[in-house]
Amino acid sequence: MQILIAILTLMVIIIGVILNRITLYSIRKKTERAREIATIMEHTLNDNNYVTKLSLKERRADNMYGDFLPPEGMSYEESLLYVHPEDKHNYQNFMNRLVRGEKSTETCYRWDKSLSLHLGDWHYMRVVGVGEYDESDSKVPLHLYCTLYDETEQRLQQKEEMDLTDRYRKLFEQSIVGQAFYDKEGNLLTANQKLRDILKFKGESDPFYYHYTLFELPTFRYLLRKDAVDDLYFCTQTVIYERDVNLVSEIRVHPIYHDNQLQMFTLYIRDITQERELYLQHKRNLQQINRTNRHIKEYETELKYLMENVDMRFFRTSFEKREVYMYKEMSQPEMVLGFNDVIERFMEGGFAQELQNPFELLKEPKSKLCQMHSLFHDSSELEWNFIDSVPYYDENGTLTGTYGVVRNVTKLMQKQELLKQETERASQSGMRKSTFLASMSHEIRTPLNAIVGFSDVLATQDTPEEREHILDVITTNCDMLLRLVNDMLALSSLENGAIYIKPARLNFTKCFADVAASLARRVQNPLVEYIVDNPYPKLYTTLDGGRIQQVITNFVTNAIKYTHKGHIKIGYRKETRHNAEGLYIYCEDTGDGIPKEHQGKVFDKFVKLNDFVQGTGLGLNICKVIADNCKGDIGVTSEGAGCGSTFWMWIPCIEENEETT
Repeated sequence: MQILIAILTLMVIIIGVILNRITLYSIRKKTERAREIATIMEHTLNDNNYVTKLSLKERRADNMYGDFLPPEGMSYEESLLYVHPEDKHNYQNFMNRLVRGEKSTETCYRWDKSLSLHLGDWHYMRVVGVGEYDESDSKVPLHLYCTLYDETEQRLQQKEEMDLTDRYRKLFEQSIVGQAFYDKEGNLLTANQKLRDILKFKGESDPFYYHYTLFELPTFRYLLRKDAVDDLYFCTQTVIYERDVNLVSEIRVHPIYHDNQLQMFTLYIRDITQERELYLQHKRNLQQINRTNRHIKEYETELKYLMENVDMRFFRTSFEKREVYMYKEMSQPEMVLGFNDVIERFMEGGFAQELQNPFELLKEPKSKLCQMHSLFHDSSELEWNFIDSVPYYDENGTLTGTYGVVRNVTKLMQKQELLKQETERASQSGMRKSTFLASMSHEIRTPLNAIVGFSDVLATQDTPEEREHILDVITTNCDMLLRLVNDMLALSSLENGAIYIKPARLNFTKCFADVAASLARRVQNPLVEYIVDNPYPKLYTTLDGGRIQQVITNFVTNAIKYTHKGHIKIGYRKETRHNAEGLYIYCEDTGDGIPKEHQGKVFDKFVKLNDFVQGTGLGLNICKVIADNCKGDIGVTSEGAGCGSTFWMWIPCIEENEETT
């Protein structure tokens, strides 16, 4: 009996242990499923994705989060109709892995989001799935939960990056600076067209340059080493006899490293022969200015000598006696003068008023430059005297008089006037010699930038019409550039700085459109709107189109510098002035504006209202010269600082018929 009880007790214990293990296992499985579902849901909510639920028993899927499927759901067989044919295999394998009981799996396939419309709106979908199991059967899931993420935007971005890489490759080939890549042994890998032009390649794969390494070329033979760790940057006279190359160049060699290992060299080269000539001309101008400065220093030495040896007297005044005691030596007065005698010698102003009321007006130290009749010399000519006066007091602290010095600075004033005239002459001389360089650096940028910019764009155009339009703009700016160079040369050689006007018949509507298009590239501030008012379909007239474009360019360039938000508007209209027909051309901006007191001088040479803004101060002056030579008017309208400005020019011209030859 006891044995039977013991056996029964043991069986009860074993059954309890088994039931406990089964319960724990069931709880663990449910926890794992809950964790997997929670992970998917968290990922979904964080990234704003889609969640679908697929019932294996009904073989049907429905939306749980988002609107990936139609509201009524769809069957598995129906879903295959919206998967891209090339991706159906991946899609089916994904579903099979989930059905086989794999805990979590993912894939990517293309899905037609237009669904029943079948428009081919393919989106790249990244899908992650997990199965939900019945407690009694852990092998075959009841439901499948899938999180879907739309990767289409990422794929498009990758495509854009590839396109960007292609554009960079085109920029390398069309760069205005010569570029080439060499491997770490110095062997030439590739070179762009600009470098091939500078170094006069014979064909794209010139055997001369591909035969010699970078270290063997004469320019780098003693400068460049294979173990170089820093950039090499220098200017030199580049001479390659084999290819008839002889130029002044600016060169940079940049070693490229990866994981501290040299991978290749990048070579940049720029032809600066013309810049070198300009620099030498500028240096010659500086030498001339230095010679003038030496003359100025000689006058300064003389001035210093005069100041140290100036005709000077010491004086003391007595307010009680109203007398002035003049001393050449400190031992005894040279002369004694009454206040009234001294007052009569002063011209208007001077110390006359102070001597009339000395207790009030001379109680503090004073210094004054006065013109008066001589105190020390027998001369009828007026003298300049500099008077320093210091009050003094008796032992009781009572103001009794003043003391100081009277210095005859007549010669000093004469020397200062002479020095002023010489300085002005030297300044004018130096300014005239530097006007050429300053004007060129200011004015040459516009046509040069247009030529370079549209030349870069030319290679990307497909149609003959587009290429012809760009070639017209380039030709126009080349002509403007040639005129600028001719005018700058004339300004540097002629004292009057004349600018010549060469009228020609043209369609001003097209001329204005061309310059407006070239200037649009300059307005890069996103807060500034660029507005063009070209009111007439055609407007034939006779005027110097290049000069008018130069004025418009200077107006817009000036507006860009001072406009930080708002708009810049350029336009023109027909207008009659002085009983003559003409064109009114304007540039309106919402920039800093111009105070009333400064509006009259903005068209003078070298005037800049803001010294921190780049420029030479010549642009508006050149506009005025052009307007004057065209017998027109020019001006500016502004309500004041912060209210914007409108620069305008009116030139006389008569509208002509299109058929006129």
